[in-house]
Amino acid sequence: METRQKLQYFVTLQLLLDQRRAAKSRMENPPEELQAHRAQLAEKEKLLAAKRSELEKRKQEQATLQREVEALQRERDHFRRQKSMVTNMRQLQAVVSELDHVEGEIKAREEKVLALWQQVESLEKEIAELSSESGQERALREELEAAFAVQRKQAEEELAQVEARVREVQKLLGAEGWEEFKKLWASRKPTVVVPVADGSCTGCHAQLRPMLVQLVREMQELAFCDSCRRLLYDPELVQPLAS
Repeated sequence: METRQKLQYFVTLQLLLDQRRAAKSRMENPPEELQAHRAQLAEKEKLLAAKRSELEKRKQEQATLQREVEALQRERDHFRRQKSMVTNMRQLQAVVSELDHVEGEIKAREEKVLALWQQVESLEKEIAELSSESGQERALREELEAAFAVQRKQAEEELAQVEARVREVQKLLGAEGWEEFKKLWASRKPTVVVPVADGSCTGCHAQLRPMLVQLVREMQELAFCDSCRRLLYDPELVQPLAS
């Protein structure tokens, strides 16, 4: 196979593989607006999870305090009964002191319970607001997701066409030429074939030796950049195969 023809096949393969990479990227990566929207939703879900966890914690604290209040109320009832049975002032003073202490403990806990009720109500309201989605928000999400679905479908179709074209060029190259390209690809992927522009390699931007530039133009043999070892070609002399 002549060098010029092989070079044309290699240039075509590089173009097709660039197209394949771009198609896969469009399949896998949503548009920036959708990415931003999904990031906002993810942040919202993260905040929602934190609020739910906090709510559960407050409810547990509330339940614990309520049990303590009930236990203290039983203790208060006990001291009230004792108060009615005291036989001297000393006993009365002791029972009254215990009652005052229990009443203080009950009041302190009931105040905490009330504060927790307010926190619970506030958290439940916040969770309801975070969980809801307005009609406008839903419409925007559905519009963005639908647009991405169209993008994926188009990219899938393009990818199938590119893959078919790669197989066609592979047949034109033959087994030996295909293996040669695969070795090049393995060494410098994703860009192994690059044009020369103004005497420079467009892969690494190194200035090329005048003799190397001449070799590229003559196409008697494959010419590689001395710096990055990519395959060079002159875009004025070599164009990819027509689709």
